[in-house]
Amino acid sequence: MKGFPNQVVDLPKLSKAMQCIVRLTDDGEQAKDDGILGEDLVRAGVAGTGHTPMPIERYLRAQRTKSKSNQSFRTTARGLRELFRLLGFIDDSGRDVVVTEAGRQAAGFADQPMSAERLAFWRRTIRNMTHAGGDNTESHPYQVLLRLVARKPDITRAKCALALEARDDSLPELDRISQLADRSEDEIIRRLEITKSNWDNAKKVLPKFAEQLGDVIRTGDSYRIADAPGRADAGPAAQPAEARRAAAVRAPRTSRQVTPQTIGTAATAEDFDEFAATREVDQAAAAEGVRSPRSRLRRHNLIVRKLATRLAAAGGELYEDPFDVLALIRSVGILGEVKTLDGTEPDERDRVLEALAQLLYYQAFLLPPAAGQASVRMVACFERRISADHIRWLNDQNIAVIWEDGDGFAGDALAANFLGRYLEELR
Repeated sequence: MKGFPNQVVDLPKLSKAMQCIVRLTDDGEQAKDDGILGEDLVRAGVAGTGHTPMPIERYLRAQRTKSKSNQSFRTTARGLRELFRLLGFIDDSGRDVVVTEAGRQAAGFADQPMSAERLAFWRRTIRNMTHAGGDNTESHPYQVLLRLVARKPDITRAKCALALEARDDSLPELDRISQLADRSEDEIIRRLEITKSNWDNAKKVLPKFAEQLGDVIRTGDSYRIADAPGRADAGPAAQPAEARRAAAVRAPRTSRQVTPQTIGTAATAEDFDEFAATREVDQAAAAEGVRSPRSRLRRHNLIVRKLATRLAAAGGELYEDPFDVLALIRSVGILGEVKTLDGTEPDERDRVLEALAQLLYYQAFLLPPAAGQASVRMVACFERRISADHIRWLNDQNIAVIWEDGDGFAGDALAANFLGRYLEELR
């Protein structure tokens, strides 16, 4: 299980701690010195003065009489620097601490109310945080946590520690830790061959982050995904009692069940966002008709219906909104996002980025709590084959890639694995 710093979990205090580091580095002091930083953290109120409150300077004088290994503020300083490395706020690999732009932005939030802008910053930062294990693997612990909570509604806070057990962000790893979550804590600890203190430390930070960001609902000692990211006030994304059976499969509450004939009709040329005009289109490379919103909308919906027709023929129940298509086939969910292309490299890049973000977002926040025990496979479907580099990049995120090929579809090896049993042309 990956270690994780657990000294401070309060987001406003983390801003204060970064403010301390910025102030020290700007003043030419050594923020890499645990004693200097630790004492500054105590003076700033980030670290406390022990179980019995006392004047700060008196507390620091008493601490200095102890050996360095017994000065608690030094442990706090080391833990916070480790956390800030993971968050991308600092680089302390050299002699001095170097503060990044994100770190200065976090420091700038100190003593400020938690506005929507600040909450969005913390959510983006914590979701993007990566953590490497000892076996050359890397995961996004917070994203894993949300997927685990979504997969296991009412999971206890302690078992949220399993988010740090995942070696990477892959579906097999999510399946593995989800199965572990069904066991008792004592058995999990034995199976992972970790100490009770390791386990207790692992459960402290990530769930608290999720609570503060409003991404989960805590009831007693258990968690559920909030109805929407950051909307804990709207209540949990709960299922009705009859849908809690192990084999139950339901669509997200914002979606609707459709058929191959009725899917792809919700969007209009006015509000359709399959491609947002964020750049100038190369006039020489793309004809007006190919890149117009109305043309792209029509082509997009035709591809959605073609894919939906094949998935329905394989026995899938179809849903749409906010995703293009979700086909629930027994215990498997096929989550598809369709993108048209205008033939230019910038457009392909933009559509690939959109497909990645949407699929990861939908799977993390909408699908698992609503799809019961369904194992959801992500598929990006394009109007034509995209570059090999883009295919590999999406595959690295466990997203299969398919594209239109005549009357059917072609795809990569991951697509054959995900869809081969449902789409004959991919076998």
